[in-house]
Amino acid sequence: MQRPESSEAQFEVWRTSPLWLRGSAFLLFGAAIALFVVVVGVRSAQLSSALLVAILVALSSAATLQIPYLLEERRRHRETARAFYATDREFRSIFEHALDGILILDDHGICLDTNPAALALLGVPRAGLVGHAIAKFYADRQGFDRDWDAFLRQKYQRGQAELVRGDQAALSVSYAAAANYVPGRHVVILCDTTGRKRAESFLRASQERFQQMADHIEEIFWMMNAETKAVVYVNQAYEMVTGRTVQSLYDHPSSYADVIHPGDRVQVLAKLEEAVHTGKFDQEFRILRQDGALRWVWVKASPIRDTMRIVRWLVGTVQDVTTRKLAEAQVASHLAAAEAARAEAEALRKSTLALTQNLSMDTVLDTLLKTLFEIVPYDSACVILKEADSRLYVEREAPALPEKDTVLVLDANENVFLQRALVERKSVFLADTAEEPDWTEIKALAHVRCWLCVPLLATDHVFGLLSVGSMRPRTFTPEHFRVTKSLAISAAVAIQNARLYEQSEIYAGELEQLLKRADQPAKG
Repeated sequence: MQRPESSEAQFEVWRTSPLWLRGSAFLLFGAAIALFVVVVGVRSAQLSSALLVAILVALSSAATLQIPYLLEERRRHRETARAFYATDREFRSIFEHALDGILILDDHGICLDTNPAALALLGVPRAGLVGHAIAKFYADRQGFDRDWDAFLRQKYQRGQAELVRGDQAALSVSYAAAANYVPGRHVVILCDTTGRKRAESFLRASQERFQQMADHIEEIFWMMNAETKAVVYVNQAYEMVTGRTVQSLYDHPSSYADVIHPGDRVQVLAKLEEAVHTGKFDQEFRILRQDGALRWVWVKASPIRDTMRIVRWLVGTVQDVTTRKLAEAQVASHLAAAEAARAEAEALRKSTLALTQNLSMDTVLDTLLKTLFEIVPYDSACVILKEADSRLYVEREAPALPEKDTVLVLDANENVFLQRALVERKSVFLADTAEEPDWTEIKALAHVRCWLCVPLLATDHVFGLLSVGSMRPRTFTPEHFRVTKSLAISAAVAIQNARLYEQSEIYAGELEQLLKRADQPAKG
């Protein structure tokens, strides 16, 4: 399509023409006017042939001078035509091969022209679009009318639109429209955004699924800037595990350090710093909830590296393993108890065997105190035997005192706890004698702060006491108390057997003396 030159361009061509060309034009113009005046104004006058010849010569001369101008104008016209033709072909090629759809519309939104991309985009042949209102492709016709009126007023518009293709498939486009590129002609450029819309919808749905999953699981998901150690994302499980709000962590992205137990904080933060370089973080440690409760957590993290293999982010999980830790501690406690029971049974077996291997009282008592020290760490211990109702004497003690000629005699009435053990036949456990208002310090129990006393029974009769003492309060445990009572059972049997053995030895000696005396008169 050719476009005429403007009046300004024609004036510029005239102004730059040679002087002779402009003079000949004026001359031709003046001669034409003179001839017209002479012919019209002097109709009845007899024209002289000389004047007429002069006018004709002037016209011929002026016409001759205009011939080069006319030739130049013809050349200019051809060049301009070729330029406009080339430009038109260029724009037509762009119009036809543009990847985005281009529509030429009139004031009523009727399509006057379109490119192939628009036909492919809308899924219709050329006859189905050219000459038809673009509104028929809009899913919201009222929305189109509103936008079209606004467009004609504003002269320019950008936006998003939902269209319906010729095959009734949904189509999302972004558009840019310019009004009156020539009067009454408007251009609209359409870009297909259906794929992007679907990708955005899929991404949004994926994010919603992830958020739902993150909000409904018990593990904490977190993401941290590897350089600043500031948390940039954490899910709602953070509130359930720590008792602190997610918003408090977003407001202070490094406040997670305050959650770590003070005893583990330095080590955990050091390991976190190493993870930036090693890319590994796998730690179990304690945390303190907002309410002060102690919990165990298992934290694992993995690095996210950039194209330069530099760790930019750390992402990981936090799992509450308090229940497992408590179960492990309980299992360990049970195993320890089982091992202790096994060791106790073995110790009692050995002590019983040692106590019954020898019927000598001295050997039995020494073995008893030695075996007791192996299972109960005492400072002093003694075997106290009963002589009368409340009269007691110390038969053996450890550590052994220097040799002495006298036997240490005790009165049970001097200590209410000794009396209780004898009378009630019940074992006594005092964690701290200083806290007992009825405690009386007597010989053999001097400086004792923690004390065990177990009756020695034979045929339901108390014949003695096993006393175990420590100079430090709360040294003995209930386990020590139980083991001492178990050992006292076999010790009572061994002591009673040793007593019977001693008595039998005495009776045997007396019987032998009697037999010897009986034999002497017979021999005489």
